[in-house]
Amino acid sequence: MNPLLSVPSEFAALLQRFFVERLLQQQNVSPRTVAAYRDTFRLLLNYAERTTGKPPTRLALGDVDATLVLGFLTHLEAERHNAVRTRNARLAALRAFAHYVASQSPPALHHVQQILAIPMKRFERPMLEFLTRHEVQALLAAPGMATWCARRDTAMLGLLYNTGARVSELIGIRVADVTFAATTSVRLHGKGRKQRTVPLWKETATEIR
Repeated sequence: MNPLLSVPSEFAALLQRFFVERLLQQQNVSPRTVAAYRDTFRLLLNYAERTTGKPPTRLALGDVDATLVLGFLTHLEAERHNAVRTRNARLAALRAFAHYVASQSPPALHHVQQILAIPMKRFERPMLEFLTRHEVQALLAAPGMATWCARRDTAMLGLLYNTGARVSELIGIRVADVTFAATTSVRLHGKGRKQRTVPLWKETATEIR
């Protein structure tokens, strides 16, 4: 067998370089992307240990083959009850690593091609529903204003409604991102390091002061 596929230290070195060189130095991906890829490999290594009996320190690249990856994807859906969208996101992370291995170690090309051949799973995208005006008003009023936590929750819900922000964007807001002026605005940090500035209503600005 190709030593690259059978020596555990080779797999560990490739994985480390993938995170440090490819993701951080070459692609400069966001911390959220690094965290998502890290979680994918943490789950994969745990699954591999269960199925092969090898701890991560003894796992070789040859152990992480298409059969193992397919079993891992099934495990995500059947045992961890992950949605297809999550399953596909995990596969995208593994594909990115496979592409990196192919570029760094041509002798492993046939091995990683089998992983790259695993398709994304199709799924139906449900029609998005909407809330009526009364439902939105009831939701915004639910926390109340009696305590500090209630006022915080009211402000967070108001920001979400006002800006259409993702939850990850909401929790990423810093004090410096809010500009109080004639028109108060907030800067949101989205996926892929994309930023956008959204004006705030007077009610929202009052709630977050």
